[in-house]
Amino acid sequence: MLGAIPPRVIAFGIASVISFVLIINFGLRAPSAGMPKAAKFWQNPSPKDIFKPIQNETLGFEKIFVVNLPERSDKRDALTLAASLTGFKVDFIPAIRGEDIPDKALPVGQEQRMMEQSNIGSWRSHMNAIRTVVEQGLSSALIMEDDVDWDLRLKSQLIDFAKGARWLMNNPANARMHSPYGEGWDVLWIGLCADAFPQDDDRMYVLPNDQSVPDHNSLHENNIDQMKTYPEHSRLIHMAGGPICSFAYAVNYRSAQKLMFGASVKELRGIFDNALSWWCSDHSQDAKCIVGQPAYFYHHRPAGLENKISDIGSYGGEGQVRQKGETQNIRWSVRNLVNMEKLLTGKTDFEDSYPDGAAKVERAEEEPLWNETVRWFERS
Repeated sequence: MLGAIPPRVIAFGIASVISFVLIINFGLRAPSAGMPKAAKFWQNPSPKDIFKPIQNETLGFEKIFVVNLPERSDKRDALTLAASLTGFKVDFIPAIRGEDIPDKALPVGQEQRMMEQSNIGSWRSHMNAIRTVVEQGLSSALIMEDDVDWDLRLKSQLIDFAKGARWLMNNPANARMHSPYGEGWDVLWIGLCADAFPQDDDRMYVLPNDQSVPDHNSLHENNIDQMKTYPEHSRLIHMAGGPICSFAYAVNYRSAQKLMFGASVKELRGIFDNALSWWCSDHSQDAKCIVGQPAYFYHHRPAGLENKISDIGSYGGEGQVRQKGETQNIRWSVRNLVNMEKLLTGKTDFEDSYPDGAAKVERAEEEPLWNETVRWFERS
């Protein structure tokens, strides 16, 4: 029967099969294969196949965007180096100053420039990142601010977070989906100051004995009393109640469209993180936003002049100098200069920013009660 098929067609078919095999092989190859040894030590050696994309160079999202003022080359240098040392890559979105945005471009609700110029610029910069998701037709993107920090064990942490997100979205635990984080969510809010537990959804996915979480004595949380009702070293994954600070959050194509409508085209009710929080919690577009706290990403305060810390708010007095960098709630900080140098030289005896203290917080119940709204995570 092959004799009836033109040789040119046969040759084309063989070439197509070979090309397909090559594409599959290269597509499944770990993107970090060419990275230095120091960038691989933290990887979970055997995650289930459905979570393997989290260990790629975009953390299981299609892209990672960082909002950065072009003149802040210091922040771009630090963020680029930190990401490369922990095995992922980022694309920078040029941030905009509020005074460069004409009045005509402001949404309903901001005609009189009710916000500070810096807050207007922050809103527009985040919206440009969200709009890029729509313009490029991305399935998902993680959006970060340029002064964030994270734990060296981030990829393993996010595998645990993905399991919690799937549980909250009622996704099958082991099903392969378009995203390793499951389906049905609008925002994965994984970099924030704090969040109140939601009043209308008391489900809680608890990650007990997470050694990347500081003990109760070292935790810096606005809702510390609520956090202390769970055992030491617990990380909590739940639906958003009213998060503040937009250090890092993920959106998908559909939620990016909805956010463009809700936080720009229709109106803007306040500074960006508040607008995002209201959008997540007012149910006007049935938004489903998932929070992890303590957060996986947090604002880093580097050593040096304190007035360089933020491009929105002000820290410290004129000429005041911080002797050592600090990031709240991040134990093995990648922005910690000691740890950064150890990564560069292949060492693994990392500095713990929040070693456990001697005193333990008393709890009314040592053994948590199992019920339908609380899921205690068991690592497998």
